[in-house]
Amino acid sequence: MTPRIPVLLCAMLAAPIAHADEPPFMQLAVHAGYRAGGALEDSVSGDSNDLNDGASLALALEFRYGKGDDRYLQLWYSRQDSGVADVTGQRNVSVEHLHFGGTVPIGDHEKAQGYFALGLGATRFSASGAGADSTTKLSGSMGLGVAMPISAHAAFRLEARGYLTLVDSNASFFCRSDNGSGFCRIVASGSTIVQGELLAGIAFRF
Repeated sequence: MTPRIPVLLCAMLAAPIAHADEPPFMQLAVHAGYRAGGALEDSVSGDSNDLNDGASLALALEFRYGKGDDRYLQLWYSRQDSGVADVTGQRNVSVEHLHFGGTVPIGDHEKAQGYFALGLGATRFSASGAGADSTTKLSGSMGLGVAMPISAHAAFRLEARGYLTLVDSNASFFCRSDNGSGFCRIVASGSTIVQGELLAGIAFRF
């Protein structure tokens, strides 16, 4: 046996190990959660008419930043079907966030990998019913999470994420005409809308 053969055998055996340690190129994560916050008010009476707290769903599509890198570029979408009360009753509304950003690992643990997430994009507020309309505003998000591998191609995730949306406190964003009556009286309580979300999900790795 020539000296080159053992070297080649060692290289072939080591190659799968090195490949297994390589972070996945792409991840698709599906989350279910609970979102709270969103201060709104009646522009005429000044009464609080906050968004109802409730269940949410989120999807994350992530691509590895570079070869051998464990940072990821992230496209994040989250939706909450909520409700707002006005002088005529309860209205169904939806709040959707679409953000582009990334994740950065925190620490290096085999069984549980922490990460920090940051995103910037848009938030869409939409409502049902006669005279209702939708509005899209600039927003950002920040999150902290932990991923726990359950197989070579999947991980269980827990995440807490906060959203900050810039709005005009003097204009209604659920109403087609700003006439100051009915649902048009519902405006933001300030120049920003803040929401928080707790999420649990599965990330599939490719």
